[in-house]
Amino acid sequence: MNRIQKTLIIGFLIISGFIVFRIFLMGYYYDFLEYWTLRDKIVWTESNKLSWEDFSNTIDKEGLYAKVGLSSRYNVDDPILFRSKTVFIPKESYVSDTSDSFNLRVSQAKFDLLEIYRRQMAREVDSLRAGSVDYYKPSDFKEMNERYYDLFESEWEGFRNAENESDYLEKIEKKIQLELK
Repeated sequence: MNRIQKTLIIGFLIISGFIVFRIFLMGYYYDFLEYWTLRDKIVWTESNKLSWEDFSNTIDKEGLYAKVGLSSRYNVDDPILFRSKTVFIPKESYVSDTSDSFNLRVSQAKFDLLEIYRRQMAREVDSLRAGSVDYYKPSDFKEMNERYYDLFESEWEGFRNAENESDYLEKIEKKIQLELK
């Protein structure tokens, strides 16, 4: 076997390996990346409520901070693949007063409110799937993710700026009860 034949065989094996990986194993690769991203976060579920043990930031900070976010995975090829989850990030969340149950209600409401916006985003993606547009860019979904998070932040800012936080929290909890049940 001469050098050219060896090079062609090696080239063929590399290209074949890439094609097999792309067709059969790429989904598992993205599943692993999703698992790795979510491994130290709490994914929102209707039955899972936050507890004081979920606030694992050990830096001595005063007050309350519940870090929540959206984790999204998408592929713009036809058919559109879109998966998103609302997450609570324990390592970035802290509370200094665990004797005040109001703090836990506030944190749970923040987590639940973001889930409402995540569901609205999922409904928008469902309408895109049903639409007649043939091409979406990954940046379209990134911008959508940012837009819904910004909408959530705007509503949550209303709570933080409210004169009567207790009344505003009750208003948010009513909205949550209506939209998540």
